[in-house]
Amino acid sequence: MKKKITALCLCIAMVAIAIVGASLAYFTDTKTAANTFTLGNVKIALDEADINGGESRVTSNSYTVMPGAECPKDPIVHNTGDNSAYIRGKVTVADWTAELAKYFDYQGELKDSLTLLVKSLNTGWTVESASADANGNVTFVLKYADVLAKGASTPAMFNTVTIPTAIKNGDSFGDITVVAEAIQSDSFSSWDKAFEAYDAQQ
Repeated sequence: MKKKITALCLCIAMVAIAIVGASLAYFTDTKTAANTFTLGNVKIALDEADINGGESRVTSNSYTVMPGAECPKDPIVHNTGDNSAYIRGKVTVADWTAELAKYFDYQGELKDSLTLLVKSLNTGWTVESASADANGNVTFVLKYADVLAKGASTPAMFNTVTIPTAIKNGDSFGDITVVAEAIQSDSFSSWDKAFEAYDAQQ
């Protein structure tokens, strides 16, 4: 009888161990997160007031001028994309080196000569550099100091262009071309770093 009780206890003990062992199984679950990546974009528009009195802004104007005339010209950059951006302008004046000598007898720094044409730049804009090509066309690089947010617009780069008073009948005055460039502000610590990258990929 004693042996049977012992055997029964051992059986009960083994069953208990088996139950404990079964309870050590792990509870598990799996979840998957599906991520959607939507690409942003950098997109700008450049326009100016219509000198013919139209209500809409335009991308170009044609001027008939006289010596000393002050012509309205107010190029503005609009951020129409989805991302904030750094902005720069490039103002190219045809035959500017020849006109500086002919009409102004200018001896100063080339980058400062833009003020002879536009008087002054508006808040936020500065001339970073100026360079002349083999034909005497000069391109001024303008820096816009702030990051331009989505949906925002810069102040006008300048408001007017002044024709030299020394210009005479039959003289020509060089065309002025304004270009705006933009690069995403994310990933760059400054305007300079951003446009170093911009120029490197061109």
